[in-house]
Amino acid sequence: MKTMRQSIAWIACLLLFSASAVSAQTTFNPKVGVNVSGLDAKFSDYKTEARAGWNAGFDLRSGRGIFFLNPGVHYFSYTARLIQDPESNGNNVSFKDETTIQSLKVPLNIGLRLTGDNGILGIHAKGGITPTYVLNVKERPNFSLNVDDLNRFTWGANVGVGVDILFLTAELNYEMGLNDYFKNVEGKNNTLTLSVGLKF
Repeated sequence: MKTMRQSIAWIACLLLFSASAVSAQTTFNPKVGVNVSGLDAKFSDYKTEARAGWNAGFDLRSGRGIFFLNPGVHYFSYTARLIQDPESNGNNVSFKDETTIQSLKVPLNIGLRLTGDNGILGIHAKGGITPTYVLNVKERPNFSLNVDDLNRFTWGANVGVGVDILFLTAELNYEMGLNDYFKNVEGKNNTLTLSVGLKF
């Protein structure tokens, strides 16, 4: 049943995305950026601390009025620091290592133009939901963390603000995790992202 709900959610996301893509009044906005995650979780023998990562993808802006649809597809790579509890390895030495978590995000936002859309400078705000699917976790020899330890499908709520200067764009976005990132450990993934890109 859970798998069916996830499939329905992804189909709904793709339908909304497709509806925006075929609109005659659609702006294409490829972008790259950096992100910082507030992902902290404590396992039985080690803990994770999130660090900076990077992301790349694109958004669509569909509609020419004050409001516009703003779906997108983005690849995210998080860096997580793994710290082993000294008592768990029997030698009072704390092992540290880093791993990367790759995810695919499909944000579904509604945007609000705070200024005009045809001038040199444009400012907009946006908000919505973001389904996320974990693609892979880079495994490390001293730690048991792998992709099966994560909830592969999660939801987030996000808000953001962006600035356009001619065909250049910059955007700051904050996503708040709505459910636990790991299967058996409490902890949500909150992410701050700064991206730059083009629009045409």
